[in-house]
Amino acid sequence: MIRYGFTPARMPVRALAVLLALATASAWAVEPRPGDALDADDGTGAVKVCSPVAMPRWRSMTPVPKTWTFLDCMGFSGEMGATDFQLGCLFANVTPYAQKYAWGPLVKIEKAALAKPQPPVPNCGW
Repeated sequence: MIRYGFTPARMPVRALAVLLALATASAWAVEPRPGDALDADDGTGAVKVCSPVAMPRWRSMTPVPKTWTFLDCMGFSGEMGATDFQLGCLFANVTPYAQKYAWGPLVKIEKAALAKPQPPVPNCGW
């Protein structure tokens, strides 16, 4: 029985076409890297946040200019007397019920931290 142009004989051809399209799309996908352009577009109203942390005593959260980098936040956090820090993003314009913030992992302030910036996902320009 043919219904809406579907026949069992066409199924493998269509499945193969879909798989080929998905494989091609994923082959061209590029993983975002720290320092790349914004992952979150300008329409999200994103604000970069630097959060110095001195566990378990205190945590601070400071909105920072778009020009700040991972190193700026780490240096600022060290000057504040923190032992760790986090990069964050706060979003004003998101779809209903979407998360309005994102945090990268907690990073210890030490020389080894220089090798791997830890931006939040989605990233707002860290």
